[in-house]
Amino acid sequence: MTNEELVRTACKVVWTDGDVSRIGEFYSDDFESDYPMTDWGEGLDGIKNLAVLQREAFPDYREHIDELIDGGDKIVVVLTIRGTHTGAFHDMAPTGKSFEIRDVTICECKNGKIVKQSGLSDYLTAFVQLGVVELPGAS
Repeated sequence: MTNEELVRTACKVVWTDGDVSRIGEFYSDDFESDYPMTDWGEGLDGIKNLAVLQREAFPDYREHIDELIDGGDKIVVVLTIRGTHTGAFHDMAPTGKSFEIRDVTICECKNGKIVKQSGLSDYLTAFVQLGVVELPGAS
């Protein structure tokens, strides 16, 4: 499997389909992450915990790859992420509202596994759409 295929398949299987039993097929045991405002925890257990938390809060959570740039060992992915907030998420009670945001992710691959993932998610837009943040001057 190429690194591009690895990232595409991980996106579909783990994040869109929510199959946490297959995380080890795509991510290395010593996986590291770097995302502001998102705690991935440590290694494979951290990924599983995050994926389960997202699925509980947003059962219809989906990631769509809009653009993928194959840089060999580094794959850059521009995603559209969607979901409906029907479960508890950290200290936030379910809003019943849906969100759609952009995300830019960089996956570093080695020996057929994702070893590091970093990026930025547009949480401000998500929080506005979910009704938990109001922008100044908005009405």
